[in-house]
Amino acid sequence: MLRNVKIFLDKNQPFIYNQGMVSSNLMTIEDLADYLKVTRRTIYDWLKHNKIPALKLVGQWRFKKDKIDDWLEGQSKHN
Repeated sequence: MLRNVKIFLDKNQPFIYNQGMVSSNLMTIEDLADYLKVTRRTIYDWLKHNKIPALKLVGQWRFKKDKIDDWLEGQSKHN
């Protein structure tokens, strides 16, 4: 199993894989589902209806932790 593997995409900021979540604050669908305690299906539904901030990189969804935290804060203000 890989742990703490550094991949240098930019000489100023290493992209570090650390057991599912990366230090660059990008999360996969699985990471986000774990973080929010919802199912992957829920995340896909939110994506389908543009309800959650996301990036699509090389055909794969990624989520910035700070954007998700801001989105969560906004959700709690609306409810």
